[in-house]
Amino acid sequence: MSRAIDEHRRYLRDRARVDAFERAIREVVQSGDVVVDLASGTGILGLLACRAGARRVYAIESTPIARLASEIAAANGWSDRITVVRGIAAQVTIPEPADVIVSDQIGWFGVEAGVRALIADTRSRFLRPGGRLIPAAIDLVLAPLEVPTLFGRVTFWSGSPAGFDFAPARRIAGHTGYPARLRPEQLLGPPHHAHTIDLASARLDLIRVNARLTCARAGVLHGVGGWFGAQLSPSVRMTNSPVAPDRIARRQVYFPIPDPVPVRPGDSIDVSMRLMPEEGIITWDVTVPGTVSDAARTFHQSTLQGMLMDPADLRRTDPEYRPALTPRGAARLSVLTLCDGRRRLHDIEAGVYDRHRDLFASAAEAAEFVAEVVTRYSTDG
Repeated sequence: MSRAIDEHRRYLRDRARVDAFERAIREVVQSGDVVVDLASGTGILGLLACRAGARRVYAIESTPIARLASEIAAANGWSDRITVVRGIAAQVTIPEPADVIVSDQIGWFGVEAGVRALIADTRSRFLRPGGRLIPAAIDLVLAPLEVPTLFGRVTFWSGSPAGFDFAPARRIAGHTGYPARLRPEQLLGPPHHAHTIDLASARLDLIRVNARLTCARAGVLHGVGGWFGAQLSPSVRMTNSPVAPDRIARRQVYFPIPDPVPVRPGDSIDVSMRLMPEEGIITWDVTVPGTVSDAARTFHQSTLQGMLMDPADLRRTDPEYRPALTPRGAARLSVLTLCDGRRRLHDIEAGVYDRHRDLFASAAEAAEFVAEVVTRYSTDG
């Protein structure tokens, strides 16, 4: 069962998001412009660009919803102006330079959905000199949190679910960033603008964030909340901030600390973050103030420690490791070898089944395997 269409329904019913992009596109896109819509989904941003006067939109989408985007463009009378390109953005080309690149791969905290890498690559290959980006910049915002229920996701593993000891999982849970719908009353202090990513010049280097957060009330610190503010155009901003009245319907991120700490009004909480979003790694060091009887404490957390990693998998990354194909890997190689532009699919299926009878229980099972490989790697030539 595919839930992709319902996911895009939620995107389209988010009026704050759609309205923000519509106003930004109307401000940035000029009549006759060529626009690239990255990870276009149903193509809503490209449709808005056409409404704003774009001469041509290249809607790049890697998933099968690309076909639906083409049908939606035709249903709106713009199939002559919207060209849907099926493929991964880093692996496709377009026939002319673009005046504008637009994308909403921002995620919850502004970086984890891949917008930085996506824009850095397509900016260099697609965008003409003086071209424009939507969004142009992304702000990373932090705030101290009192969230006992969310903290329960960490402490859960210290209990005894079903009467068993699951304590080894708590370390992983404590090094995980959790998408969550934060509420204004859960903030212990005001939001702090911690860092800005200028997408016109951003490179794929380490992002360093250092912030001092101030508590406005007494409470218990359970960690730090993070969200974004995106500068879509000179006069249009979009945010998922829990304290913004016009926020979009998107979650924020909760970065936990392993132990709750009481705090007082005026207490300063120092946060140091290091982000490598393309690798999925975020570290957060949180220093909380001490009291008369207790020294200050610093917690060191990292999603690297929260990854489920098997030593066997790590060994496979050793430069001295000598890999050999599994039986299914050998079968996949057979499919790729037989895809020579001359053989019919029926012949490839028969050839793979003949070569790997010990792997497939039937010709139908072999055909299903071939279809998975061919769909991903073949071309019409």
